[in-house]
Amino acid sequence: MNRFFEAQSGVPTFDRNCIHSDCFHALTRAPREDIEVPDVRYAGRCPESGDELSLGPTPTVIAAAEELRDYLDSCRQNTSGFSTAHLLEPAAGKMFGVMECRCGAGELGILRAFSGEWDTWETPIGWVPSSDNLEEYAADRLETETRVAEFTRQIDELKQLPTSKPIRRQIEMIKIERGKWSRALTEKIHAAYRFENALGEVLPLTEVDTGSSRPPTGMGDCCAPKLLQAAIRNGLTPLGMVEFWWGAPSAVHPRSEGVYYGSCREKCYPILGFLLRGVDAAQVTAVS
Repeated sequence: MNRFFEAQSGVPTFDRNCIHSDCFHALTRAPREDIEVPDVRYAGRCPESGDELSLGPTPTVIAAAEELRDYLDSCRQNTSGFSTAHLLEPAAGKMFGVMECRCGAGELGILRAFSGEWDTWETPIGWVPSSDNLEEYAADRLETETRVAEFTRQIDELKQLPTSKPIRRQIEMIKIERGKWSRALTEKIHAAYRFENALGEVLPLTEVDTGSSRPPTGMGDCCAPKLLQAAIRNGLTPLGMVEFWWGAPSAVHPRSEGVYYGSCREKCYPILGFLLRGVDAAQVTAVS
């Protein structure tokens, strides 16, 4: 049973043994008759047909999103365990998403995701993980973070000394070395992202058509691709999904807490068309 939500009457039974994942949660709240389904979509262009594939919310998804919002709200004051207090800091809010899925045994359940990484750099239990293969660069990441922190410390110390040409040259040399370490890690992280769809096709992040030589930062870690990737890797059938903002307003985008939003064009659109291939619930729209 879902470790965060208590079961309620009138909700279908749920057997977690039908899937080996702590991310697949029981449906614990039936949708109200008057529930409003927002007009939002999570879309991308199919790399084969050129058509636009999209997945939208269902009444069940919105009921699950409302329940998740209640849960996030209840965790604002937590000082231990799962807490959303850090999301109240300036510009620290996040997108959250839920997806309705069917497992191989035919039972319905919900996947939950948040954009990017959590403040602890670890995925809390019950949430879908990043789309990447973390084990491929975890050790390099720790070493790089340690080295970069040391380079930054050296630069700060040199800046406290009287300014001179040799000091400025030394600072620039350290900055160059710090940049090399950071770029090398970025390349390893990009190589660790390989998206898989329901047809068994694989698309490396480095081969996604983004219109630029390098993928945008954080590409693949928005809610929609994380949810779709988790469903596919766990043998689940996606039926619908939705995303909403939670926490302090964004510093870049005009997003408000509790409001539903569709997928972004820059980071999600180039991936979602591939991930939605083979998803029966996806709507197909011809693109001229």
